[in-house]
Amino acid sequence: MAAPTPRLHHLDAARAALLLLGLPFHVATKAIFESEPAATQFQQSLVIGGWASITHVFRMFAFFMLAGYFAGMIRERKGTRPWLSERLRRLGLPFMASLVTLGAVQFHLQDSLLHKPSPRFLALPLALDHLWFLIVLLGLCVIYALIPARAITPGPSTRRAMLLAGPQSLVLLAVLALWGIVHFATELVPAIPDAPFETLLWQQLVFHAAGFALGLVAWHGRFGADLFALRSRWIVPGIVLLAIPYLPLDPLLRPALGKEIYPDLPGTLMLRALELPLAYLMALALFRLLSVIVRGPSRIITFFVDGALAIYLFHLVWAMLVLPLARSLPVPAEAQWLLASGAVLLLAIASYLAVRQTRLTSVLFCGTPLKSAGQSAPPASAPAP
Repeated sequence: MAAPTPRLHHLDAARAALLLLGLPFHVATKAIFESEPAATQFQQSLVIGGWASITHVFRMFAFFMLAGYFAGMIRERKGTRPWLSERLRRLGLPFMASLVTLGAVQFHLQDSLLHKPSPRFLALPLALDHLWFLIVLLGLCVIYALIPARAITPGPSTRRAMLLAGPQSLVLLAVLALWGIVHFATELVPAIPDAPFETLLWQQLVFHAAGFALGLVAWHGRFGADLFALRSRWIVPGIVLLAIPYLPLDPLLRPALGKEIYPDLPGTLMLRALELPLAYLMALALFRLLSVIVRGPSRIITFFVDGALAIYLFHLVWAMLVLPLARSLPVPAEAQWLLASGAVLLLAIASYLAVRQTRLTSVLFCGTPLKSAGQSAPPASAPAP
């Protein structure tokens, strides 16, 4: 029997943090790209643009990387069929519940409060918005379930590449750069007519397959404990080297630098080629930082691990309600953004506390049944929401 997997407490913190980082990001992007008139002061702020650009590079990449790692772990522990059934329940139910409730509310708020109509999803008056990640994650799980686990056998060269332990790491970064170009190619394929959300889904599936696959390889290669606390002298210099050309090309930051929002074709190709290698290095830096900070269990971390999915699902409704109020305040754009983000976090936490009061709403919006008093926290190997 294989030795039990050691509990990596800092991955609990990472799972929650990567979703919660999306709250201030979406407050900014809703104000800039999905409001009429657009919040030009947000767009021209180096603070807001810099935060949005930097966190957007690695946040979802790292999330899918963790999701792939936990997928491999739980599939091996429970078996393919029980694991996939659990995934269908824990991802499918929150998606459907959120789509028909929050998605309907978001569709109408987009028009009535932000004055920029939302596209329809499946030709219905429903906004997909941030719910896309649940479909993409479920799709990646289904694809993984079709691959025999024994077929995923990373060798020593793959291990060295992912641990930045030799010249193989340059090959890995080059492959990630190439995958970024593949993602760009998917954006050149004609969109599904009158279906921007549906088009986005398959593009995001292709893009985030990279992070998910790396997480799977880390599990099957049995080097997750080393990877998610990697100490390497190459991480920080690599981030700096890639960020210097990347940031001036990022549409999230370019307006604050006095540039046109989108770079030209050569700049776009460079942006796409740099994105995934930079995301990988920044994800490793985050995991390493959390491994130093988080040494053991924490009630605060457990609270946010349990509530991260529900908080994330509810936050966009609150962002739409709060943004018009925040933008009307006679304070700088940075203060409006921070106040709106803080209010959205508190209101989303309140929503989580409300839905976890009954078993039905807990299953539908948290992905898990209501915990009984005194029930212990979920194991660190529990799959990411």
